[in-house]
Amino acid sequence: MDLAHIANPTVRPSATPRTPLTPLFVCTAGAAIFLGFGALAGLRSDSLLLAPISLALLGVVLAIRRWDERRQLRAIADAWIERGYESPASRYGWRIDELTCARERRMLACTVRDIVPELSTGRLAGPVPLNRAGLRPYRALLIALADRIDDIARPVSAAGILSVHHLLTEPDSVLYAHYHFDERPRDVGAELGAVLDRLEVRH
Repeated sequence: MDLAHIANPTVRPSATPRTPLTPLFVCTAGAAIFLGFGALAGLRSDSLLLAPISLALLGVVLAIRRWDERRQLRAIADAWIERGYESPASRYGWRIDELTCARERRMLACTVRDIVPELSTGRLAGPVPLNRAGLRPYRALLIALADRIDDIARPVSAAGILSVHHLLTEPDSVLYAHYHFDERPRDVGAELGAVLDRLEVRH
């Protein structure tokens, strides 16, 4: 365990998480080169294919391993960002950049905005069990949330973007219908408003 990191989570690591695609590309290229040289050397098909296939499979294994490593590092970074460690100079600067980049913001804004037409009373329910009745009074708030995320000229907090992720992906989000009748009614407007408020950058 990185004890120095726990003591001081603002220390930047030596490198950002490695991309999962690099070993796949390298091994695939190596396999193609070996296949070409083997064909020129007149190797039989079984001998010719063994090394390239092995290299390609190695690339897949390494890519999966790096993808899992990156997923774990993102989860650790997200936990610290949600605790308030959001300085671009921190060891999680790479994750803050990922969360607040224009591409990510536009994708999230589009996803939130696409919810609004699904709330129309004359529209058939889709495959996603939206809390349509609960959300209908808050269409304007959903549009405001989408517009705020999509306003690239205005910075947003990484913690706020994580809140939007949770809103869209967590099963217990106010966006989705729940069928536990013993639960207390939730204040949909207050929860959406809290997500919108958390997007604001506070120094």
